[in-house]
Amino acid sequence: MSKIDSNYSKKALYLDAGNSSIKGAYKNGLSWEAIHTKEKYTASELVQWIDDHPESFSHIVLSSVRDDVRKAIRSELSDVTLIELTTSTIPRELLDYETIDTLGVDRFLACYGATDQVGDAVVVIDAGTALTIDFMDQEDVYHGGLIAPGLSAFGEILHQKAPALPNVETEVPKIWPGKSTVDSLKWGQAGFYRMAVEGALQKYKKEFGDFELFITGGDARKIESLLNRECKVRPFLVFDGMQRLEHRTKSIK
Repeated sequence: MSKIDSNYSKKALYLDAGNSSIKGAYKNGLSWEAIHTKEKYTASELVQWIDDHPESFSHIVLSSVRDDVRKAIRSELSDVTLIELTTSTIPRELLDYETIDTLGVDRFLACYGATDQVGDAVVVIDAGTALTIDFMDQEDVYHGGLIAPGLSAFGEILHQKAPALPNVETEVPKIWPGKSTVDSLKWGQAGFYRMAVEGALQKYKKEFGDFELFITGGDARKIESLLNRECKVRPFLVFDGMQRLEHRTKSIK
């Protein structure tokens, strides 16, 4: 029996479909709970899990960066109340972005969840398959950001192209520059990655002023360990944004 089955009232189930997997969570009091014991699902696994728990949820809220996954879930869950959050759901005045149709809605949602927690401007680093670094001001206006290879993908590039080089740990050496091949590789991977992220954060500071820094995604703790600054690690940040946007949409109707 999953945790959610033991609750007395039905809850909304939130699904975040990313580039490589789907995560599900529900609110248990003030905290988020990932569904069952598995953190990531394929679409077929997720649909099966939901079919096995038909009485657990009042409705399902879906955010997806992939149209094929969104359409598959919609067709498979035809008997369930499904609320889809897309870029068209976002109030236009909250988007300072030129190509809204191609914006990954999760980028907005992570920022929208962050500003709700601090009531101030935020930069959100989402460290997953891809790494995104995005800015939202204190009025909840999303101003865009950057998309780069995720930390794991970045570290694999040299090994794929130059397999004779050794694999190294994701850590920054204490001595600059690298005095060995291993330390040189560490500087070229973890160190180079840290300098790139820090450079982006400095650029945001110069352009927009002070902000609160949030980190989410599967590699959030690794990114936190690389940076020499205060930050807030929030694994469920996209879900925070989903819940906030869902409630806003309902209040407008």
